[in-house]
Amino acid sequence: MNIFLLHIQSRDRQFTKGKAMNTIVANQKSATLPKPAKKRKLIGDRGDYFLNRIEGETGANVSACYQCERCTNACPVSYFMDIKPHQAIRYVQLGWRENLLKSSTIWVCLSCEMCTTYCPNEVGVAEVINHLRNIAAHSSVPPKEKNLAVFHQTFLEVLTKSGRVNEFQLMNAYYLKPNILHEKIKNGSFKEELLLGLTLLRKGRLKPFTSRSKAIKEIQRAYIQARGEIV
Repeated sequence: MNIFLLHIQSRDRQFTKGKAMNTIVANQKSATLPKPAKKRKLIGDRGDYFLNRIEGETGANVSACYQCERCTNACPVSYFMDIKPHQAIRYVQLGWRENLLKSSTIWVCLSCEMCTTYCPNEVGVAEVINHLRNIAAHSSVPPKEKNLAVFHQTFLEVLTKSGRVNEFQLMNAYYLKPNILHEKIKNGSFKEELLLGLTLLRKGRLKPFTSRSKAIKEIQRAYIQARGEIV
């Protein structure tokens, strides 16, 4: 009986020792073998194609931006933008096209060019944002600011029709666009804007008619050419 117990205890010790050795060997292997490298998650296409396209079509030196944020500090409407001007330039560098075209920034921009004026490297921020707005207008990406997108398109239509922008004709054409007048009446802004327009007409500050520009053909040709480059 004692011999049998000694045999069992000896076998258990050998099993425990073997198990411990296997654990040590496994730990050594896991410690010495290099862990598989994680795949890098690419962000955009690093902007190579998109950056070159924007720089080539606008002449803006987007690569020179070093994110000093002076453009954002100078912008009078940056508070209303979801992507600030300096961030928009960085997005172009990274190739984040969809993010830019879906943003409100390109539609909120006033094109006052304060950003371009204060840029120490003369990047041409206003030109870039204006070009992004044109790309968005002719793309399938739904605009975040629908009414501003409609106003932008109406502005171009009036400009290419007469070669000049008449505020009276512009606002009439804008109100006749689908859903615009209905929304204005619904939110109560139509009455206020109508009274303002009548006041400007009475004071002679708003002209109902404007003669066509003599350079209308050149303007139309330039618009068609620019639209072809954008598309």
